[in-house]
Order: sequence, then C-alpha cells, then structure tokens
Amino acid sequence: MAKHDDQQSPLGFLDRLLDDERDSNLHLGDLRFWKHYEHIRTPQVYRTTSLEYRNMKLMFCEAVLYTLFLIILTSFIVMHRSGSIYESRRQQLDYWGGCTRTIDGRTCTVDQVRSQEALMTWLREDFAPKAFTEHDMLLPIASSVSLFRLQSGSVAWTPRYVGDTKTSVLVGAVRIRQLRVQYNQDCSIVDDFRDIHKDCFGKYSPGVESKLPWHPEWTPMHLQAHYKWYDSSQTEQGDTAGFHGTYPGSGFVLDLPLNLTGAQTRLKELEDWAWLDQRTRAVIIEVNTLNPNVNIFVNTKFVFEFPATGGVYIKYDATSFRSIAMSFAVAATDDSGGEFITLVAVTALFFLLLAYTIFLIVKNGSRFFTYFWAVMDLIILALYFVVCCMFLARASEFDDEPNMQPEVLADPEMFFPIGKFAPQFELSNQILACLGVAAWLKVLKYFTLAELFAGYVRVIERCIVNLLLFSALLFLVLFGFAVALHLGYGADDNYFGSIWGSLVAVIVAPASGVELAPIFVSGDLLGPLLIFTYIVLVFLLLLNIFMAICVETYSVCTYELNEVKAVNKANPMLVFIWTYLNAVRGVKLVGKETEEDRGTPAEQQIALSALPEAIQMRYMEERRKMNDIVSNALAAIEDAKRRRNEPELYNTSMTGEEEDDGDDVVPPTPLHDLRPQPPEEENVHMMLVHRVQLQRMLEDHPVIQEICGTRKAVEVIRRFQVDSAGGDPYDMVAKLQESIAKKLHELEEQGMDLTFDEMEALKAVSQELHSALTESQREWRAELLSVLQMASLLSKALIDLTNQLAKVQINHDRLTTGGGADLRS
Repeated sequence: MAKHDDQQSPLGFLDRLLDDERDSNLHLGDLRFWKHYEHIRTPQVYRTTSLEYRNMKLMFCEAVLYTLFLIILTSFIVMHRSGSIYESRRQQLDYWGGCTRTIDGRTCTVDQVRSQEALMTWLREDFAPKAFTEHDMLLPIASSVSLFRLQSGSVAWTPRYVGDTKTSVLVGAVRIRQLRVQYNQDCSIVDDFRDIHKDCFGKYSPGVESKLPWHPEWTPMHLQAHYKWYDSSQTEQGDTAGFHGTYPGSGFVLDLPLNLTGAQTRLKELEDWAWLDQRTRAVIIEVNTLNPNVNIFVNTKFVFEFPATGGVYIKYDATSFRSIAMSFAVAATDDSGGEFITLVAVTALFFLLLAYTIFLIVKNGSRFFTYFWAVMDLIILALYFVVCCMFLARASEFDDEPNMQPEVLADPEMFFPIGKFAPQFELSNQILACLGVAAWLKVLKYFTLAELFAGYVRVIERCIVNLLLFSALLFLVLFGFAVALHLGYGADDNYFGSIWGSLVAVIVAPASGVELAPIFVSGDLLGPLLIFTYIVLVFLLLLNIFMAICVETYSVCTYELNEVKAVNKANPMLVFIWTYLNAVRGVKLVGKETEEDRGTPAEQQIALSALPEAIQMRYMEERRKMNDIVSNALAAIEDAKRRRNEPELYNTSMTGEEEDDGDDVVPPTPLHDLRPQPPEEENVHMMLVHRVQLQRMLEDHPVIQEICGTRKAVEVIRRFQVDSAGGDPYDMVAKLQESIAKKLHELEEQGMDLTFDEMEALKAVSQELHSALTESQREWRAELLSVLQMASLLSKALIDLTNQLAKVQINHDRLTTGGGADLRS
C-alpha cells in the first residue's frame, strides 16, 4: 500500500500555515477544498475551530442553498411551460389548418394549396368561415353610441368564439399580408430570351422588396388600400422566418372584415383584381386567440412562400404563452401564489448565489476561473440574468404598446400585435431551457460529497476539456461528410437538402436515426464509398479515441482515489455532519487532534507548580468541584443503600426538594473572584496536570487563553515545562560531542573511511542547529536588551519620583515651620 505523502497532497499548503493564518478567514472559501475534496484530512474536521471544519460548513451550506435554488427554479420552469400551453398550441394549429389526426397520421387541408389561386380559394372557403363560427356579423365598437349596457345603442357582449367547443376567443383582427419584389432586380435574362420573357423577378430580399402602390387601372376605391405598402411600424408585425428567407413586418395588408359575407366577397374581389401575382413572394396570415379557461394566448402564423424557382412552400407554427407573462402587475394580481411568487423566490436565491460567487472570486482570484464548476456558476448566473432582463424588457414593451392595453383588447377592428413578441418568447424559452440543463448539470458537483459518485464526478471534471478539444476535431470531420452528402445527394425531400440538415444527419447517424436510402442508389459508387469512409473514420477511429480518453481518465482517477482512501477512510462530509450535530448539543469531540497538537509522550503532562498562578487556582477550583461531585455521588449511593437496608430509620414524608439538596453542584466561581488560596506546598509540587485537562480548561475559559497567549495545551506545556534531567546543558552537549567523536574514531580504525564530505545530511543538520542557536541567541539578546532598557527607564522614573518627593518634603517642612511661627505670634 502506498504511503500518503503530505508534501505531495494538493492540500499540503495547510501544513505550512501559521496558527494565526489557520485561525483567520484567509483560506475560507478556497476552491481547492472542492477540487481536492478527497484529500481533506478528517481528523482536522473534528475540531470546530479548524480551517477544514469551517470550509466543510461553507460547502454544506452551499449545497443546501443550491439545492433549494434548483428545486424552485425547476418548479418555475414547469409552471412557465405547462402542458396546457402545448395543448392550446396544437389545438389552434389543427383548427386553422383544417387538420385531422388519425392512427395513420395527421392530414391538413392547408397542405393542399399548390398555387396562388388555390390559396385564395382556401382563404375564402375554408379559412374565413372558421373566423365566424358563432356570428356571421360583428358590430364594430367604434360605431357604438355607448359602452354601457344599460344605455341605448350600446354593443352587446359578443365574444368571437372559434371552434366547436367555444374554448378560444378570437382577439383582434385577422391580418393577411403579402411581400413582393421589384421588376428586374437581383436577376437577369439572357439576351436570346428577352423576346420571350421580358421581365424577371428575383428571390426575395430586403433590397428588392417592392414598396410602391401597384393596383391595376380601374381598381375600385375600396380595394386600393390593399395595394398600398405599409411599414412594420404601421402593420404592428415582426419578422417571420420561412424556408426561403426571413420576411420583415412590412408589406401589403388585408384585415378580414367583421362579417363572413364581406370577408369572402373581399377575398374574391382581390383575386379578380390580381392581388397575388408573379411578383408575390410570401403571404403571411396571423391570428391571435385567447383561451379563457387556462388564460393562454396563442399566436398562429401561416407562411405561404412562392419562390423564384416556382412552387408553393407552406410553413405554419404557433407561439403560446400564459397571459401573466405579459405584465408583472397581472402576474402579481392573478397568479400571486403560483408562477409569480416562484419567480420572486428564484430571483432572491439568484442574488444570494451571485453574492456568494463574488465572495469566491475575491477569495480565489484568477484560480476561480480554472475550476470547471466555478465556470458553470458563471454560466448559470449569466443565463438567469439574461432571462430576467428579457422578462423585464418584454413586460415594459407590453405596457408601452397601445394596442395591448385592456381598453382596446376587445375591439375586433384593432390588430393585437402579439406576433412581433413571439421571437422574444421563443428566445427566452430557449435560454430558459439552456439554464435548466446547466443548473441540473451542476448537481454533479455536489455528488462529490458522496463517496459512491466521487470518482465519476472527477472523471467528468478532468476529461471535459480534452473532450471539448477533441469534439472540435470531430466536428470538422463530420462537417466534411455533411458537405459531401449535401452536394451528392441533396434534395428537397431528404435530410441532405441543406448543409444544416446534412450536418444533423451525420451527427445522429451513429444512433441509427437517419434514413440512408437516398445514398444507396443502384449503380452509384460514391454513396457506399462515403459510408465506408465514414464508418472507418468516425466509428472505428474517432469514437474509439473519444472512449479512450474517458477510460484513461477513469483509470487514473480510480487509482488516485484508492490511494487517498488508504489514508482518509472516512467521508469528510459525514464527519462534519456528525461533528456539527454534537457541537449543537454542546458536545465537543476530543481525541481527534493532529500529531502536532498532541505533542510527544514527554509533553503529555506538566507539574502544577510550573504553571501560572491563575491556572493553578482554576485547576484547583475545578478539582474541588470534581471532588465535590464525586463525594456527593458517593454519599447519595451510600444513602440509597441505607434506605434500602434500614427504611425504618428514615422519615417517608420528606419532600423531594429536601432529598435533592445534597445533590446540588456548586456553581463555578469566576476567575477574577478567586483569591490566592494555594494548597500545601508539597501537594502543589507533586500534582501533575495532563494535557487533555489543560486543553479543556483553555477551551472553557477564554481568559486563560489570553493569559497563555495560545489555544493549544501542548504549547503551554512547552512554554512552562522545566527540564528535570539536571546538569549543565553545555556539559551535556560537550559529552555528546566527545561520544560521537570517539565512535567515529573506532569506525575509522575498523577500516571504514568516513569523511564529513560524504555526510551531507549531517552537515545540513549541523548548519540548521547552528542557525537555530544563533537565532535563539539573537532573540535572547534582543529580549535582554529590551528588559535592560525598560529597567533603565524605570530607574530614571524612580529617581525623578524620589527627587519630586524630596521637594515635597522640603516644601512641607517650610510650610510647617512658617505655620508654627504664625501661631506663636
């Protein structure tokens, strides 16, 4: 079994600390206790004043605080993204898209749109009726005489329920918007084809977007507004991502009228007057609904793209969120006991963790950023800070948005601009998801405190950097395969149609999650060659290297942990918990000191007479108390025996208080109230005080610590112990030197050629002894000089005092003589 070397231990610096440094908070919060937890010496943890015990206490409190933070954070995430949110989103997508779900899958009527004419037909015959399920006509609030129901001309409460079950209410207007491109911009026609095709229309980009009115001649006046371009600040809409680009919130707008007949008629008129043509690149439909049963808003978007290459690409998605996410005032009022209070609790714990992290940075300096879990702390704090900032910014924008105010929320002619906040909701949810992963990943740090999982956590800590560096090389190789597969087998109906899709495919291919049928085409050699190369490089080489890094790190960590366990068999955290529980009960665990604190066998006791008088008095006082306790106990035992043997001699009517009078312990007398009452001279010189007794006195009486200037009993014994060997020390040293010289001479006579040049260790010891003696002499001389200086000052002061007393005597004699003469006269 290997012997543990304290000098090579990562926590060996603790042995080089001075007592004042150990008792201070200089190394409190040092991350090396976390990094090398298994090297913490458990005997030191039994001492409640040790640096190890205080750091273990700090680590335990950190674990408890983070566990509480994680529980509340997880509760907040679960409340923030409940199952009702996903169900509301699915219901709205199925409703507006005309989708039906069967065992075989999901079919939607919107997927049948294949042209601009089919789109206008779908809008008129399928989409528009879904916006008027209960009432075919709605009255605008702007034309109402009054908003109060009791007055004539007021509009009755007619919520725009959508769906058969009346679970969702249509909020605001339904807005249809198209984006167009300019003539002959970002495209060109070959000269030979100009006679056939005069104008070209490129793909959409912000630079070629058409912004001019373009209605055909003789277009009716009530339709011309739909041929006018509006900026995003006027449309109240945000960016929308499609398959062929990202489309801004500007465009040519159509809001569905408030009656079904009018809506269908308007759509038909726009179709007849070519509102959609070959310059149209995208049509975006945005619908906002509210489910009052669960207080969830859903923003549904349909994107119909008409790229320059032809065809129709359909993308539809929905963003759902709880209404309390719009305003903190709404959250505090309507959900004070749920998500809002959880958010407040998480934020409070976040600030505690932030303060603790700043404390650790101050304590550790640049060393803080070299610890993996410390970096994870910074990531967690940064992510939550970003989430909080996004919540505050979003609530502020909602409050500043005129169309989001409660006064206009029910107006069917006003557009409810939730869509432009949808990217913020999605981004905050993504950051919150990353926060959840990072927060739960950091739990592994606290599994270090459990001996069963400590080895696995050490493997993660040590190989994470190597794995990240190797992952960069693996990513380059996978990206090369992604490019090759994209160029060779890319199509619009498989994963390899884009670089990103191809990269995802090669990443998840080891998990058998990719359909490789497009690659294995009959008669094609490129596909099998790429797959064979992929298997050789990725499966047989790179992934095995990946595993080899983990195996090597695991082997090294397991060996090191076994070596440490041979010395420190107890778990430091379990020892701390046991010590802390005993300390709470007032029990101090003894016998767990270091060898330095215990001292040598010759330093385990000291004569009572060698100690200061204050310690002698305290010892005798404690001794008398102990003797009184023993005497009272023995007397009580004898009395109990006599009661059992001779009960007729005792009065049975004696009260319990009288029986217990003899058991009272004499309260301890304060040290400053004691008067010198030394015992007999021969008893004091014969008494011996053990180190454990002296240590207990030092711990129980801080005054004695101030008198001795230390907390350790062994140092008190070393300071006041008198050498009882007798004799002159210099004579003893001379005899020892003579004995050593004689033995060396005998060894040389026997043929052993010994020279002092070969005894480097003896030289070093001699030099150290000489230096120590020289330093002791220097200190002794300095102390003696200080004593002589103080004696000189005291002598001068006494001389001055004597002279002043002489003057006082002379003045007194003169006063007496003068007073007597006056009395006689």
